[in-house]
Amino acid sequence: MKAVKYLLLTLNLLFSTIIYGQNFNYRMLSPIEISPSDELRCIYFDHQGLMWIGTNSGLKSYNGYSMTTYKSDAFSPGILPNNTVLCITEDNNNRLWIGTRNGLVRMDKRTGEFHTYFLPKENQRIIYSLYTSSDGTIWIGTDEGLSYYNSKKSSFYTFDNTNTYITHPDGKRTKLGAYSVKNIIEDNKGNIFFGTWANGLIRFEKGSREFYQYKKFNKRNSAYSLHFDKIGRLWIGTWGYGIVRLDNPYNTKNPKEHQYPFKTNNFDTFYKIIEDPITNTMWACSREGISILNSKDVNGTWKNYTSAGTNNLNFSNDIATNGNGNIWISTLNYGIIEVNTNPSLFNIWNIDTKSYKFSINAICSIYTQNGNDFWLGLNPYGLALYNRTTGKTIYSNNIPGLKDIPTEVMGTKIPSIIKRSNGEMWFASSSYGIMVKKTDGKAYIINYQKHKYIADNYVCTLFESKDKTMWIGQRSGISIVYPNNKGALLRPHDAKRDFSQCDVRNIIQTRNGDVWLSTENEGIIRIRGNIANPKSIRFKQYNPLNGNYAIDDATACYEDSRGILWAISNSGGLFRYYNAKDCFIPINREYHIDGDRVFSINEDNNHNLWLTTDYALVKLSIKKNTYPEVTSFASEDGIGEMMFSPNSSYKYNGELFFGGRTGFFSFTPSKWNRNKQKNINKNISITDILINDIPYIQLDSAKRREISDENPAYTRTITIPSDIKKFGIEFALLTYSNAKQNKYAYKLEGYDKEWTYTNYRGRRATYQNLPWGNYYLHIKAADSFGKWHEMDYAIKIMVLPPWWAKWWAYIIYVFIVGLGVIFGIRWYKNYLKTKNRLQMTVVFTNITHELLTPLTVITAAVDELRNKAPQFDDSYTLMQNNVSRLTRLLRQILEIRKSQAGQLKLLVSKNNIAAFIRDICESIRPMSSIHHNNLIVNIPQNEIFAWFDTDKIDKILFNILSNAFKYNRDGGNVTVALETKNGKAILKVSDEGIGISPDKLKHLYTRFLDGDYRKMKTLGTGIGLSLTHDLVKLHHGDINCESKSGIGTTFIISIPIRKEDYNDKEIYKEKETIEKTQITYNHESEVTLKDTLHTRELQPGDGYKILLVEDNEQLLNIMKRLLGRRYHVATAKNGVQALNIINKEELDIVVTDVMMPVMDGIELTKKIKASKDFAQLPVIMLTAKTSDTDENTGYETGADDYITKPFKLENLQLRIDSIIANRMRIREKFRQQTEIDQIDDMHYSNPDKTFIEKAMQCVRQNMTDTEYNRATFASDMMMSSSSLYNKLRALTGQGIIEFINSIRLKEACSIIKRQPDIQINDIAMKVGFNTPKYFSKCFKKEFGMSPKDYAQKNINGSI
Repeated sequence: MKAVKYLLLTLNLLFSTIIYGQNFNYRMLSPIEISPSDELRCIYFDHQGLMWIGTNSGLKSYNGYSMTTYKSDAFSPGILPNNTVLCITEDNNNRLWIGTRNGLVRMDKRTGEFHTYFLPKENQRIIYSLYTSSDGTIWIGTDEGLSYYNSKKSSFYTFDNTNTYITHPDGKRTKLGAYSVKNIIEDNKGNIFFGTWANGLIRFEKGSREFYQYKKFNKRNSAYSLHFDKIGRLWIGTWGYGIVRLDNPYNTKNPKEHQYPFKTNNFDTFYKIIEDPITNTMWACSREGISILNSKDVNGTWKNYTSAGTNNLNFSNDIATNGNGNIWISTLNYGIIEVNTNPSLFNIWNIDTKSYKFSINAICSIYTQNGNDFWLGLNPYGLALYNRTTGKTIYSNNIPGLKDIPTEVMGTKIPSIIKRSNGEMWFASSSYGIMVKKTDGKAYIINYQKHKYIADNYVCTLFESKDKTMWIGQRSGISIVYPNNKGALLRPHDAKRDFSQCDVRNIIQTRNGDVWLSTENEGIIRIRGNIANPKSIRFKQYNPLNGNYAIDDATACYEDSRGILWAISNSGGLFRYYNAKDCFIPINREYHIDGDRVFSINEDNNHNLWLTTDYALVKLSIKKNTYPEVTSFASEDGIGEMMFSPNSSYKYNGELFFGGRTGFFSFTPSKWNRNKQKNINKNISITDILINDIPYIQLDSAKRREISDENPAYTRTITIPSDIKKFGIEFALLTYSNAKQNKYAYKLEGYDKEWTYTNYRGRRATYQNLPWGNYYLHIKAADSFGKWHEMDYAIKIMVLPPWWAKWWAYIIYVFIVGLGVIFGIRWYKNYLKTKNRLQMTVVFTNITHELLTPLTVITAAVDELRNKAPQFDDSYTLMQNNVSRLTRLLRQILEIRKSQAGQLKLLVSKNNIAAFIRDICESIRPMSSIHHNNLIVNIPQNEIFAWFDTDKIDKILFNILSNAFKYNRDGGNVTVALETKNGKAILKVSDEGIGISPDKLKHLYTRFLDGDYRKMKTLGTGIGLSLTHDLVKLHHGDINCESKSGIGTTFIISIPIRKEDYNDKEIYKEKETIEKTQITYNHESEVTLKDTLHTRELQPGDGYKILLVEDNEQLLNIMKRLLGRRYHVATAKNGVQALNIINKEELDIVVTDVMMPVMDGIELTKKIKASKDFAQLPVIMLTAKTSDTDENTGYETGADDYITKPFKLENLQLRIDSIIANRMRIREKFRQQTEIDQIDDMHYSNPDKTFIEKAMQCVRQNMTDTEYNRATFASDMMMSSSSLYNKLRALTGQGIIEFINSIRLKEACSIIKRQPDIQINDIAMKVGFNTPKYFSKCFKKEFGMSPKDYAQKNINGSI
């Protein structure tokens, strides 16, 4: 019998000491989710408050928002020797020590460097436990026993049988045997306690070499986990034998243990034990979940929890606390679960939804008159009466007094509930008006069908003002009901517009009597005046249109106890009314309230405002002359599921009530005191540095070191190289509760003028393209209680200058500037010399150009004298020869200057070089006769085609031959030979003259060399050979001279003759150019005209008129006198004068100089050729510019001929005669055309043909008009008479009257051909002649026969 009683007592103790399946009465915070495949082994908080997590896939850090993983893989091998992390500790040098299944790792958090240690023995491979004692020593527990790290020697010391003795509970002292350490802890005296797998509890006293073993507490002698509570008791978690408490842990014989019984089939291991000072409870984690014990109850029992809400607590292998009510439970595969043991400020009241047949989405209105019974408006439909004492809920028609209300009325949302001062309960319906429950228990409905003062049955809000008037806000209007139950519909309006269709959502009355309407569509409306006297009422609207309220919607207005008026809205957040400005100012951002929606606003007895938003319940503490303190509360604070509705709040007797989803929560703010929570030290940590959006850890090691020598959390200086345009600094306030309610602000000193505020989503300071220089980043953060913490240091950010702005670059710049100054001085000196030389060159060149004009005057004067006094012909020839010699000299000087200026251009073309040289030799042969020399030409007779510049070769050969003739002996031979070899033409010129001395041979091509021409009694300038040398080099050739004094000299010139030897710019490309009259100049400047055709000798009476344009008056007068004998001559001294004459006079040719003041010849020619009226007018250019480039420019401008100065007037006259002869041929051909339709035979261009056809049409249309004259004709052609004359003259060779008569006569021919028997009188009349006689005379002059003869020949068929 006794045995049975004992058994029953044992079973009772067994099942009462650990109780399972209890409700978890602590607040659960959002779990920290980790990959389900990651097995969590341990959690640890370092000195900065950062959470570290050991898993089977490496080490992880968590800052409240994001996870960072450190592990070995293919891309970053060698970080950890094994990725399974079993334990973590931190030393006093900010280094983490990480125990793995294959060694120990030290991580320097400052630098991010990992160093692996392998303890010497195989049994020390797995690190089970790590602990940092108060003196900074790192203690290690392995299967080999207890070890510590000697930082001075960088080695490990292990306590074993070679160096340590152990004292057993019976006092026996022996050498230490084998033992496996699972947990290490230190007491407040510095003694080390460690638990073992099978050797029980052992104490190591500081300063000794002794281990003290405690008595055996269980069969296995297991001591897996250890913890000292705040009163010095030691708690021991075992494997399979529950938990043991030692009340006297320093007595190894009698530690006063208290064994908490365990189930016989429970082999669970308690991995960790902690104490929660907030609830005075002990917490232990195991594979069976979490066990909790009231630590003050000496004989209490452990309660075991395998789940907490939806969170699974099985396989809990570690647990940690911050000592302020936050506990983190690490589960093997279910993440980290955070528990808050602080009592919640809030009470949640959930209504019974099981008895209600409809679903409930939210509580949209609340009212209580006693703090116990609550009227609740339901969304989307229904009304509830809830008693929070009994928890009983009555719905809709079951509520006493409402059974007679139609069911459909109860099937709508009830957005507002109010008790009228007469005791009636009023309920706003969103579809059926207002339900009124009278004091006698009966109910009735107010709607627009029965009451004219109701505008809309959709009633949104109800309010009773101080005068006991009921205000009814509807979807499309505002109504009032007086105390006598008579009502009125108000028409809000002002002088500008009517806003009576306002959707009213809330109504209040401020202490001054004003009524404020918050509307959905018309902003805020203020009503001022006596409601009893509608005429006295004044309305004022606050909306964007009036500029006094930023948006069109408002949820509510609220006047606090200080008299401050607030407004909340669905799209603008919180507003404050400023009376002085008479406007509402948005302050959401200023107060750092997240989101832009505020649903409800209320005030507690401590003058704090409480707001409901999308993200939190917000407490706004506004104190005078201080910045508002914003505190946020979310689900983690115990307010349940956040589902707020507009204006769903109520205050009763100091208690605040807010509607939720299926209930409401309440609290009394005056009972809440969290100052202790607010004073908890919270660290701001730099969590990452991003370079071009790449996280710091992903940068290569070289780039990381370049950015910062220390990891982000420890960095004080960040260096941004010049090639990085964007960087960001991420930060976090290390609070793991309500982390999403934290606020952040940052300011970059030296760049930002103001702080930038943001929420948890924007906790990153990002900058792009910062100017180089030094900046300082300041960061601060506020936790959910509104307490701002500023980081106690600023991060220095050094944006490096680009390479060109670095110090060494400036040294280079100084060096370069110095060199520049030195070279600049030298250059300036050379520049002055060159400038003077070039100025002289320009002056001399200009003088040379100017000399050519006087030479032309002399040439013209000689020609004039030759005509007047031909008996002095020898003198004239002498004068002409010297002019030619001077001309040649001046042209050579110009070539030299071009060579100096680099303006000589090479243009090669394919020609027969043998024939070309033979022609030159033949043209210069007369010069050899003058010098009594014999010219021998040894040139092959066959054709030798080569690519060469004819102009340059001509000048080269002329200069060489000229010298040969000068310095040859009388009767001596000058030989010219040509051969081709290896793609080159080799030209040799030999003489039998005096030769060249060796000393002068060295400087043969020097300009102005004083040669031996005086010996030979010849003239010389010293520039011919210099020019020849430059021309040969320009032609990519070589020139050599072989000479022997007294024997002779040979010049050998070699030039490439293949096309590929020249670049594209040097190869002449055929262009369409205006046909030029071919002129051949002999080398004595004697000019002859070839292929010049004359029909007859021209006389002034022919009527041809030329315009001479020349700024040199003498030359102009001479040309006028000489040419005036043959032509009518007009003169002008510049291009402007010439244009005036062209526009007024009828001209045949323009002869113009190129270089003139005001407007030069080039510009004049451009304007002539660009004009539709004068484009056909021929232009001959006269110029001292002799280069090919200048000549090409002239022809490109549109010149018909180009004559260089000096020239003979005979040559100019020949050019003019040639052009006139061409016109006469055109005229003769046009005259000989007897048929008007034969115009196509003239081969005019399309524009010219169109012009002639139009002119002929004009004449034919006026064929019978005998008065049709030049003026009428010009008018019909829409051009001036002079323009018409010039155009006709150019195309037909005829003047205006000649052209009219010609067309008339051609028409007469056509008539005669058609009507051979027609009378002369009739023909004359038909073609516009006044008399038959005059007609016959003109016909005979035009066609060489009379009309009668023409008709006869036509009949005979001879025409």
